[in-house]
Amino acid sequence: MYLLLSLYIFFIGLQIQASDWSLLSGKYNYRIGHAQIVSYFCSLLAILTFVIDFVFRNGNIFVILATTLVLTLVTAVGEWALGRLNPKQSYVSWGFRLLLQGVAAYLLNLLLRASTPFLPFLVAGFYLRNNPFGIPHGKNLFLATLFPRRQAKAWSDMHFTTPAEEAQAPDTSYAGNNIPASPASKIYKVTEFGILPDTKKDQLSQLQALLDKVGAEGGGTIFFPKGKYYFNQEGDRFLQVNHSNLHLEGETDANGRSLASLINCGKTSRGHKNPWVSPFFITTGEALQESNNFWGLQFRKRQEHFTESSSLSDPGTDGSILTPDFATRIIASSQKGETILHVEDSSKVGKYILLGLYNTTPEGNLIKDILGKSELNPEWIVANRAGQEEAPSYQWLVEVRRIVDEHTIETVRPLLRDCDMQYAPAIFNVEMLENISIQNLIIDSTWNGQFRHHGFPLYYSIEKSREMDYGWNAINMKRVAHALVNNVIINNFTNPLYIMDSRNVTVSHVTIKGYNGHQGLKVYMHACDNLFEDIRFYNHFADMMGGEGNAYGNVFRRISYLNPLFEPVDYDFHGFAEAPMSPPAHNIFQHIYGFRYIKSGGPLSHLPSCAQDNVWWNTTTEGERRGEYLFYAMTYRQKKGFLRFVTAVGYAVAMIQKKRNLSPSLFVQTVREKLSKIDETGVPRSQHRKYLPGSIVLGIDTTSKV
Repeated sequence: MYLLLSLYIFFIGLQIQASDWSLLSGKYNYRIGHAQIVSYFCSLLAILTFVIDFVFRNGNIFVILATTLVLTLVTAVGEWALGRLNPKQSYVSWGFRLLLQGVAAYLLNLLLRASTPFLPFLVAGFYLRNNPFGIPHGKNLFLATLFPRRQAKAWSDMHFTTPAEEAQAPDTSYAGNNIPASPASKIYKVTEFGILPDTKKDQLSQLQALLDKVGAEGGGTIFFPKGKYYFNQEGDRFLQVNHSNLHLEGETDANGRSLASLINCGKTSRGHKNPWVSPFFITTGEALQESNNFWGLQFRKRQEHFTESSSLSDPGTDGSILTPDFATRIIASSQKGETILHVEDSSKVGKYILLGLYNTTPEGNLIKDILGKSELNPEWIVANRAGQEEAPSYQWLVEVRRIVDEHTIETVRPLLRDCDMQYAPAIFNVEMLENISIQNLIIDSTWNGQFRHHGFPLYYSIEKSREMDYGWNAINMKRVAHALVNNVIINNFTNPLYIMDSRNVTVSHVTIKGYNGHQGLKVYMHACDNLFEDIRFYNHFADMMGGEGNAYGNVFRRISYLNPLFEPVDYDFHGFAEAPMSPPAHNIFQHIYGFRYIKSGGPLSHLPSCAQDNVWWNTTTEGERRGEYLFYAMTYRQKKGFLRFVTAVGYAVAMIQKKRNLSPSLFVQTVREKLSKIDETGVPRSQHRKYLPGSIVLGIDTTSKV
């Protein structure tokens, strides 16, 4: 009986989320839902457990506290062991935990007899629910995740702008897939090529061969009948879409619900170079641009420079990037809003181009103009390199509508900024894939959900941290134009979807759910004029939605965060990406529900995290502390007291492990240097908006200070 009651109380502890208690203070803008009711109810049962142990059973307080401490430590060690085992099946994770608690209950009952306490099992369950390490299959026994959360405000009610503000609203018509629907392509049913559903056999090689065959023959639709298809059983392999006019499509029921699941069974992280752009389960354009590489324009006067990663588990970057072919010079200025570019020789210009503008003064005239800054902070190392090394800070990926004459071309959309001759403008040709779609599918994985954002060294090894951050990735639409991701469910991926070095991709009617992870929706590098709409999140990501690098003109609209748990999320910008680039600009967030702050992330060297004219238009925030400031620069957060000291020590421990130098004097020196850096960079929240320069808010429903 004691064994059963102990496991029952352990289960009660698993349902209590400490952050829910903060909602009772009323300091947060959040609608309490069924998930919180579960936590509160279990908290009352927890109080009853205290009463039973200390009053009705006359428990010895020393024995209760000692056994609680021991069992919590045993549970923590058990989770460390599970993390090392990295089990793929949830019954292994939870079977191990229940067995561990059962053995503990048996031993306690054997040793203490009638005075055996229940409190240790409650605390063990509470620890698992709230521990900072991340646990394999962490959500499988959390009752709160069973309750769906609905949007409180309809899109039609999210209009907070004045007529004058509406007049300033940007044009969103250029975003997304603009290729008209074409007649149905030839259909290739995968079962006719030996790729069968509901077998655990790894069928990646067969599907890759079919993709290559159909692509080489001009394209077609790869159709998946109802069922589950398994791939990448051994890890480190992924599906490549390297031809235009390829469509992956699954069977649906009468209501349009997807019935075919593509399941990735192994990680794809590669850590030798740029692990943050490791392969995704489905990756387009791999033949044009290999994973773990960046692509774009390089400094004209590049100096040898190694940039440390902000993640201590990752190597830095030496700045080497793939570069496109030069096409022609610009010979006359064009103004913002125009579509005509005047070139030296239009005969060399292809369909897709990069318009590059360069810094032409040592002070960085272009980067200052892009950022709207007359001076650059000294800690912004990458921005300060722009002038000295003549960085092509503005790189715009755009489509050419037509060649007007030998010296004139017309782009499909107007210029987002002046193309001024003082910045030595030039055009480079870009090879792109076209007309690729992923529709009516469930993209799933066997990832166990063990996640701790940049968890080395306090939590996990470098290899394990890279797997958590970059190892389970769903879809990367890379080097593709006029593409579509529609009616897709993405389940259990730490990085669900990137749009990278691509333009005019539409992502619509997508549901993202499962375990918490790293980055939700990300526009990366030269991602321009892409459209994300009608997307629902049911899980939390450390960097929820935003961009990095020369991401311009992307539109995010009708996107809602509906996680039933109280785990607030933010918009996220991460700065320059690679040194010759510049931060995201001209991106639009319209009708967004449930996000909290507008956040600046990334290392100090790559700040500021965004450039100008990113627009928030008729959005609603949730989860913020009432009266807090809307803009939040993580890197400039003020840290005082114990938090300041712990941050410095943690950083020093990490550097000792990373550099493999155990010198006590180096440890002390590193702590002191980190403490000094924390004090130098700490800035009051009221000033954080200056690290997201030129941002525009056109109507927002929030309790934050704007």
